[in-house]
Amino acid sequence: MPHENVTVVRRFMRRFLEQDIDGALADVHPDAELDWSNSDAPDSGLYSGHSAWRAFVSARDEVLAGRGFEFAELVASGPDEVVLVGRMRERGRTSGIEVQAQGSAVFTLREGKIARLKLYRTSEQALKAVGLTP
Repeated sequence: MPHENVTVVRRFMRRFLEQDIDGALADVHPDAELDWSNSDAPDSGLYSGHSAWRAFVSARDEVLAGRGFEFAELVASGPDEVVLVGRMRERGRTSGIEVQAQGSAVFTLREGKIARLKLYRTSEQALKAVGLTP
């Protein structure tokens, strides 16, 4: 199952980066939680369910022109978790200023779909959360 989970997360991220929210949500459980509470961004918070995830992405798309993500690591942890480490790049729609953030996320999967995505500020925090580091 870990290999399949990595495949699901890769597909989700590809569709998210292509701004294909419907395609991305196809890999998200209907009652999934998006925990963005560790972010310094104005949209920091918890989002539950497809409609909340869609609203989160739509709000970001209103102020940001495009997005990019550089994968550093994608690690399966146990039967149902995947750790994503990398750098997100986004550009302000009005200002044109590029914003970059190093970050990590833990994806928890259930029934082959993403049931939870939790953002972490560092890879160390994310790896510790899943028990891969002390």
